Amino acid sequence: MREEQTILIVGGYGHVGTRIARRLIDRRTGAVVIAGRDVDKASQAAAQLGCCASTIDLSDPCHWEHALADIDMVVVCIDQDEVAFASFALSRGLIYIDVTASDDFFRKVEQLEDLARVNRGCAVLSVGFAPGLTNLMVKACAERLDRVHNAAIGIMLGLGDDHGPAAIAWTLNRIVAAEQSSKVVELPFGLKRKKHPALAFDFADQHVLRRTLAIPDTATYLTFDSAAISRLTFRALPLLRGRVAAVPILTSLLSRMRFGSKRAALSITVTGTRKGEPWSVTTLYEGQREAEITAEVAALAVERVLSVRPAAGVHHLETLMKLDDIAAQLHDEGGMTHLSEGRCCPPFIG
Repeated sequence: MREEQTILIVGGYGHVGTRIARRLIDRRTGAVVIAGRDVDKASQAAAQLGCCASTIDLSDPCHWEHALADIDMVVVCIDQDEVAFASFALSRGLIYIDVTASDDFFRKVEQLEDLARVNRGCAVLSVGFAPGLTNLMVKACAERLDRVHNAAIGIMLGLGDDHGPAAIAWTLNRIVAAEQSSKVVELPFGLKRKKHPALAFDFADQHVLRRTLAIPDTATYLTFDSAAISRLTFRALPLLRGRVAAVPILTSLLSRMRFGSKRAALSITVTGTRKGEPWSVTTLYEGQREAEITAEVAALAVERVLSVRPAAGVHHLETLMKLDDIAAQLHDEGGMTHLSEGRCCPPFIG
């Protein structure tokens, strides 16, 4: 194997892909190749970043053999419904990292475990802000307990942040599809632990953690940086449910509008027992710009996997790393974490 590893970033000219590429190039992690269907966009991004470009269409297998020649790792930054490309990469013994947030997709990739092992390929999933950092924070809390009963994951997104159109559409589609009975709870965010209303939401991390950490009672909640706007939005949900046609319009509108902050925060509470007593552990994260945090977590995952290659198979981030492995780097990026625990655990909100 060559001394310098070559990393193909599919969707490398997109909202998150360019941020991952910039970090890997600045840190000289490996030889980065920007790839996608649009050769002009790939070439332009590569020229700006100072790396190479390539063309690949994940919907056309004819592109794959050539695009993956001399590639050691593939980082995919676009959503996929099927796993044909992941299967192709793993069958060639490559490292495959995906920043998608779809548990349906995760479950399909997990079915490639045997294929990956036979061909010495390695897939790493749940790489980003949520899932990803959320998974590591739940693990950090759970490890302080003798027995875990449940976990609550709160995710705060800033309305003034530069969210990509794909991320906005993804969130809106899940809001439109949310069940009528989706509950709203109050969760603490920030070092001042200010309470925000948060909506039970179908993020992938809760499903993944039930499988990887065996915490069956896990729930994820969504809120925005403005408590007032969050309450108003959640009260208006009945008007949005089922209105799929409204998603493109709202996506276009929200992609152009900026109001609120660029805040990105997490509130994790895991309850259980320690030394026979009921115990609660809470970890809070406070940062800025969700896409930047996703890119940082992904870049750190790339560095870790290249330096200490995991066993062949399909992995989620929390099975390979701990929060302590990346805490210092997140702090350097402006993020802050705070952990508190105590005997008198609050009633679980899941």
